[in-house]
Amino acid sequence: MNLINKKFKKIEDLNSNIFEEILSIIEVNKSPNLILSGGNSPKYLFKIISQNKKYFKKVTFLMSDERNVDTEDPNSNEGEFIRLSNISRDNLISLHDKRITQKLKNIKSYDIAIVGMGEDGHFASIFPDCKNTSKALNSKNNLVEFEDKHLNFSRISLSLNEILKSKKIILIASSKTKQMIIKYQSGLPVHYLLERSSNRLSIFSCD
Repeated sequence: MNLINKKFKKIEDLNSNIFEEILSIIEVNKSPNLILSGGNSPKYLFKIISQNKKYFKKVTFLMSDERNVDTEDPNSNEGEFIRLSNISRDNLISLHDKRITQKLKNIKSYDIAIVGMGEDGHFASIFPDCKNTSKALNSKNNLVEFEDKHLNFSRISLSLNEILKSKKIILIASSKTKQMIIKYQSGLPVHYLLERSSNRLSIFSCD
């Protein structure tokens, strides 16, 4: 795989560069569809968005995954995004929406997906060795639920097939361990993402 790997000294620099990528998309398409990761890596990006809200009035956001908790719960990815970005809930397609499956079917493509990964090789909430891991990686479903007991929360996640509707994908590898997983391991969920999106995926990394 001939992947583009951009290295940054600090996570703040990485997120600032992602913000510039998003702005360049908005310059071309005033109403883009964006997939965002939860977790710690993009928190600074959300704060930058809050400081530049004027650019995002017509942008539609979607989180890559969500825990099955109320959005007011501090463990909610959607809730954290709303709190840190100060974006209107009207700009967010909620994974809790009862019509979410149909709403996703109506989206032909996403302009960009910002995807995080874990040190076990998961991305979104597609964890290795779960009951629905294969379904999330190989089916044409747009959403998959994860209710395995070893997870700290039951979750709902975009499938790999849904994320691959993105014209551009940025994978954040925010530690040396994650970078080593990408480079030296195989067969984990993140490797399925890499193999199936290598023509439009860039890795943004920092230590």
